[in-house]
Amino acid sequence: MTAYVSNLSRQSDYGSDHRAAAALHDCFSNFGDAVDEIRGSLKQMRQLGAAGSSAEALRFQMSNVQTWMSAALTDEETCTDGFEDVPEGPVKSEIQIRSVKYVSECDAYAVDFALAVWCGSGS
Repeated sequence: MTAYVSNLSRQSDYGSDHRAAAALHDCFSNFGDAVDEIRGSLKQMRQLGAAGSSAEALRFQMSNVQTWMSAALTDEETCTDGFEDVPEGPVKSEIQIRSVKYVSECDAYAVDFALAVWCGSGS
């Protein structure tokens, strides 16, 4: 998604609606942050159980994963919110479609993660 928004952002500097161009530049920044936050989540997932085997330590680590993923989803929402004042058109539509796909994929990863933790905990 970041590469797609980056390409659109570069193209939008040449004659497109200035509101759309500004929204795309903001999206590029937001999705860059989201990628960093997803990486933080993955890093935390790799450390599950490493800080100790206590239930409290596991809850803390899972809370960190949730925080990172929540921040990534907030960045996506901020991106789409930036298009509220942009007239309907192909760029706005494509961003909305791709954002829904991005959120769906994040949700799927979260469910997979929750199932892996649940199954791994013996519950």
